[in-house]
Amino acid sequence: MNAAGTAGFIPGRGFLNHFPEIALFITNPISYQPRKPASQRNIIPFQGGFMVHTGHPNPGLKKVIHQYRESWENALLPVCVNVLSDEPHNLEKIVRSLESIENIAAIELGIDNSLKEADIEANIQAVMGELPIILSLPFEYVFLDWLERILIPEIVAISIQAPRGVLLHNDQYIHGRLFGSSIFPLTLHAVQHLSSFEKPIFAGAGVLHESQLSRLFDMGAHNFQGHELIWRNNI
Repeated sequence: MNAAGTAGFIPGRGFLNHFPEIALFITNPISYQPRKPASQRNIIPFQGGFMVHTGHPNPGLKKVIHQYRESWENALLPVCVNVLSDEPHNLEKIVRSLESIENIAAIELGIDNSLKEADIEANIQAVMGELPIILSLPFEYVFLDWLERILIPEIVAISIQAPRGVLLHNDQYIHGRLFGSSIFPLTLHAVQHLSSFEKPIFAGAGVLHESQLSRLFDMGAHNFQGHELIWRNNI
């Protein structure tokens, strides 16, 4: 599967031709209200990788459904909609709307790395319904003591987000998500740690070559979720 934010809102023909092995399509993140791109958005290289600073721009739930519902229902792949963490009542509205759309197979709940345990629990409760929940977990939360408490049975899998960092760019410190070859060891460490929780694990940040996949699965990953490989071959 692809990672959210790597391939748009629908599985286009070019995407399917490049990645015939893909079994589940993950949409770009959506929110109840529209979100603008981050200010000074950029891709900043560093030794061993690059940092992405974009935010989560999207036109909001109503426009996304209006524009893509028919494509989702007729897609050749099952679709998993990535939903951004939000106020619980907004998340409930998103989920109720998605449950009525054919070929939506699951929800991937994207957790903001600023949320506390209680907020995450409230978000999880809000998206519970007919659709399975994949928890898209910030890398920084993988090793927290309370993580196991929020992994309720309704969460069918965990997807590991890329770690975040800070770089100096044009005399300003910019925050963003880190990708590239230097990230792969961190992904392996996170997968190995989460494998003890007996939940399927989706991961792939830092994977640049197919030869790395065997190591990912040796650590306990159940599915490869492409980040850099999708970007490189889907542009």
